[in-house]
Amino acid sequence: ISGGALSVVMPDVKFCGGVAEAYHVGKSALAAGRQVSLHSPSGPVSLLQGGHVTAALRDAMSLEHAVYEASWRAELLSPAEAVKDGMLWIPPGPGLGATLDGAVIDRRGRRWKP
Repeated sequence: ISGGALSVVMPDVKFCGGVAEAYHVGKSALAAGRQVSLHSPSGPVSLLQGGHVTAALRDAMSLEHAVYEASWRAELLSPAEAVKDGMLWIPPGPGLGATLDGAVIDRRGRRWKP
């Protein structure tokens, strides 16, 4: 960041060390005059984490996300994730603001075996 090699920094909550570290990376990038766009294409929980960090940064440019990769994606969270007028809606509840539905995971999920 400080060397100027990047014009847009794209931290990913699940790879950079969590919500606090993504926020720290974003603040450092903004302080260095770089743009920030969180990378969050790993499902609705990752998207909400990235959304909270993006909202906290205030000067972040956008939030990258994947949509429509599974027809049942909206069933995973309550309340369901929503993009309204081009903006991710952040639920007002505690924590991430939404609850993961374990029954949907049991019904729809698959076990991965290496």
